Amino acid sequence: MIKKLQKIGNSRGILLEKALLALLKAEEDDRVEVIPHEEGLLIRKVGFEHAYQQISKKHRKSLDKLAE
Repeated sequence: MIKKLQKIGNSRGILLEKALLALLKAEEDDRVEVIPHEEGLLIRKVGFEHAYQQISKKHRKSLDKLAE
């Protein structure tokens, strides 16, 4: 599928059709993660569990101190 970049404010973006969002199992206001990849970008839905794991890895020492 080829998409055209569209001006959105001072940035550029692409619109994802309903069918693509269905493949991602994403709905309005869901968060997605955009990851640089060898051949382009990977877009994936971010669930609560994934967000927790990322924060936990990055801020483990701070979270442990808060738990004391």
